Amino acid sequence: MSFSANCPSCGAAVVFKSSASFHAVCEFCRSTLVRHGADLENLGRMADLIEDASPIQIGTEGLYHGVHFAVIGRIQLRYAAGVWNEWHLLFDDQRGGWLSDAGGEYLISFLTAPDAPLPEFAALTPNDELKLAGREFVVTDREEAMCISGQGELPFPFGAGYPAQLVDLRTTDEAAAAFASIDYSETPPLLFVGESLPFAAFRFANLRSDQAAAKPAGVVKALQCPACGGAITLHDKAVQSVACPSCLSVLDAANESLRILQKAAAATRIEPLIPLGSAGRFAGKDWTVIGFQQRVITAEGKDYPWQEYLLHHPEEGFRWLVESDGHWNWVSTISKPPRYQVGLPSAILNGEEYRRYSAGSAVTRYVIGEFTWKISVGETWETIDFIAPPKMLSRESSHNETSWSLGEYLPSDEVAAAFKLKTPLPAPVGIGANQPNPRSENHRKVWRSFWKFLALAVVAQLLWVFILGSHTLLDQRLVFSPGKDEPVTTQTFQLDNAARNLVLRHDTDLDNNWLGLGLTLVEKNSGRAWTAQTDVAYWHGSDGGESWSEGDRSRELVFRDLPVGSYYFVIDPEISAEKPVAVADRVKVIRDQATWSNFFFLLIFLAALPMFSRYRVSAFEAERWKNADFLSSGGDFGSGDSGSDSGGDD
Repeated sequence: MSFSANCPSCGAAVVFKSSASFHAVCEFCRSTLVRHGADLENLGRMADLIEDASPIQIGTEGLYHGVHFAVIGRIQLRYAAGVWNEWHLLFDDQRGGWLSDAGGEYLISFLTAPDAPLPEFAALTPNDELKLAGREFVVTDREEAMCISGQGELPFPFGAGYPAQLVDLRTTDEAAAAFASIDYSETPPLLFVGESLPFAAFRFANLRSDQAAAKPAGVVKALQCPACGGAITLHDKAVQSVACPSCLSVLDAANESLRILQKAAAATRIEPLIPLGSAGRFAGKDWTVIGFQQRVITAEGKDYPWQEYLLHHPEEGFRWLVESDGHWNWVSTISKPPRYQVGLPSAILNGEEYRRYSAGSAVTRYVIGEFTWKISVGETWETIDFIAPPKMLSRESSHNETSWSLGEYLPSDEVAAAFKLKTPLPAPVGIGANQPNPRSENHRKVWRSFWKFLALAVVAQLLWVFILGSHTLLDQRLVFSPGKDEPVTTQTFQLDNAARNLVLRHDTDLDNNWLGLGLTLVEKNSGRAWTAQTDVAYWHGSDGGESWSEGDRSRELVFRDLPVGSYYFVIDPEISAEKPVAVADRVKVIRDQATWSNFFFLLIFLAALPMFSRYRVSAFEAERWKNADFLSSGGDFGSGDSGSDSGGDD
């Protein structure tokens, strides 16, 4: 139930919408008021709010899990990199909550009782793991902030200028982007648990009116550099620093006079391939280039630089275009860290494995334009990159913060087309870390073709073996007796059409014996003859308790390309004199018997193509990993991570 009273300082009406709110800031005179029953006590004037880029305002409404809420207050905090807001929410079911909109990310959270005493602020560092509210979290940010101002209704005593030690945590649970925050400004510290959601998920209403009027490439403010007088433009109120493109001075965008933070001493001016202010269209939205920086990793005395372009869209926030040796990536900060432990060769994000590729200390060497934090030349972050082409997962760590980003490879011609550049972008040099393997798709096509042709070959072979070929023309049993040297003539068989091959098969009952065979195939009508000589031998026994055998009781001979006619075989046997016993022989004549040798030769030929294609794919990957400081298996080449708790984002 709401409560209304008059401000004791200016007399304006002050309305408390929540029964849990005992503090408010008068919107007219900025007095801090505390409620005592029906009376309001003035605790002093609240500092003015710093103008920012948030589309949220007091009175903004939205939905969370189907429950309506309204924004009734906020506190504004400053930290080393800028400012952010914590908006106080009142739900229709009388719950209270908080909504943070730092850096274009929207985090909703609720006061939650911890399961156990929370660790001391000084004991926590980035990447520490904690179990809170039944979930595993990892520390991503540790800040010593200052609450500088407030607005509307608040559920606790508030005065401008009090310090706030805060720790942010994220879960690696793939089911949801859970978020937690520990506020050490009170004793015992307070735990807030919630999740990160996209702006559209809240279905906001009654946003700041200037948001609707904003244009993708619109300029929020135009100023002059206090160092050189050059023109400076700001595209978003979230910009915390701007590097003058004329004199390279880094300026504080939050200060109306653009206080100089750093005077750049760059020896060489770098011209961005995409000029500041250029608008490019990606995924149906227009993005404006507002900042440019060059960063470098030095390894074994050699510099490895790359360039980063900060892009802005009034509704979508900020993205990065990262260019290295002509290779481009579209990069977004991710709210849910992957599953990763320091020292392991891979990280897991959404069930996909990213293999560790490189690591190092990334130093900012050159900056111009606008940035969402107080940037400086010489700024250093520890970086680790993991790849699953065409994607790259990157981690950046400092002493108090860890952030993750996800990049996706963009061909340079797509980048040029998006910005409608008149000058072609430089051709890529070498192989990009997460460049898609251009041979992979062709390799898949080759394999698909291989399986199709293999299936056809198998079907054709089976048809020939069981249906179209292997017709038995003669099956006759003969007995060769010792002492009888006369040749034996088989029964006549007919070839009604020409035969590609004719197989004569002998199946004998030889036992430690041999049989010589002189063979003559005779065409009955023409008298034409084909001769052949062969022998059959089979020996077996045991030696030292082990059985052995040699030879075979069967033998085949092949006669090729025989014309139509009536045929018979004349067989002249020779039985071993050492063992003169009768030998039984089952003679079979088979026409066009299917041969497996040709089939296997065909398989070898078919398999050669995908094997060569596989080699080409592997050769590309081997070339890719030559540029890494880690092996594709995760083994260390010698540079990069030494087991310290650091990581990176290109």
